[in-house]
Amino acid sequence: MKSLFVVALFATALFAQDATAPAATPVPAAVPATDSAAVSAAAPAASADLQAEIALRDSVMAAQGDACNVEKDSLRKAVEIEQAKSANWEQSYNSMKKDNEVCAQALMVSIDVNEKKKEKDDEARKEAAMMTTSSFLGGLALGALIMWLVMD
Repeated sequence: MKSLFVVALFATALFAQDATAPAATPVPAAVPATDSAAVSAAAPAASADLQAEIALRDSVMAAQGDACNVEKDSLRKAVEIEQAKSANWEQSYNSMKKDNEVCAQALMVSIDVNEKKKEKDDEARKEAAMMTTSSFLGGLALGALIMWLVMD
């Protein structure tokens, strides 16, 4: 916004200078020397005003350039920080993914071990029940055989 104002002031100063500048027509010889001295004195004053306007414009543009450089550096640092954060988050994600895979494998191994243990326990219980039943039936058969031998 400031640069627009400065450019408008500069254009106005140039336009005003062009409007007040002497025409390119030759000065008649009858013009007294004091008028040419006044014109030549006005030219350095206009030139000094133009130089002041140019100096003001240059200083404003330099200040804006410095502000732009500071903002550019700030944005560059922000991008670098975001890239570092992104790399850190990606590394954390990969680490968590790897840990999750290891945990899932350990869980699967644990489940398999528990299922095999449960199957062995079930087989042992069935064997114990069968042995108990066969022992009981063997005892009944032996008792029946003894009773049959005794009663006979």
